[in-house]
Amino acid sequence: MERRRFLVLLALPLLQKALAAPRSLRVGVEACPYCFMTILDARHAAQAVNPQGRAFFYDDPACLLDQLSGWGGPELKAQEVYLADFLESTRTQALWVEAEKALLYHNPKVRTPMGSGLLAFRSRENLERHLKERPERRGGRVLSWREALEEGKKRPWVPMDFFPPPKP
Repeated sequence: MERRRFLVLLALPLLQKALAAPRSLRVGVEACPYCFMTILDARHAAQAVNPQGRAFFYDDPACLLDQLSGWGGPELKAQEVYLADFLESTRTQALWVEAEKALLYHNPKVRTPMGSGLLAFRSRENLERHLKERPERRGGRVLSWREALEEGKKRPWVPMDFFPPPKP
């Protein structure tokens, strides 16, 4: 009995990872917990799942990055993080990719819900295909999720004109 309990406790983290999966987004219903905007375009969406299994949806990856970096919103401990692949998603349906496996493309000229200029892609091929279809968006830079988090510790991704600093 003791050995079985030990094996179950040992396997629990692996089981949680195996059961991890993105939740479905209800476009036009879900609201971003960082900026409170209703999510109207699934191509820009992001998702975080806390350790209790509750999913939080974001209208722009920048909102999630800023909340995880402590720039505002309620404290969030994310156990799972997903980003919508901009190329393969539609306005009403997100095709989720684990944030750690995604590529972020940053170009301030690209219009996004919060003005961050961040787009997420499942692969370099998807990013290159998008830039081939939309050559006016060239000239940005490619980041990993970890690089975006590190950069987010130094400055918020959501432009300050969206959320001006509080007055003293």
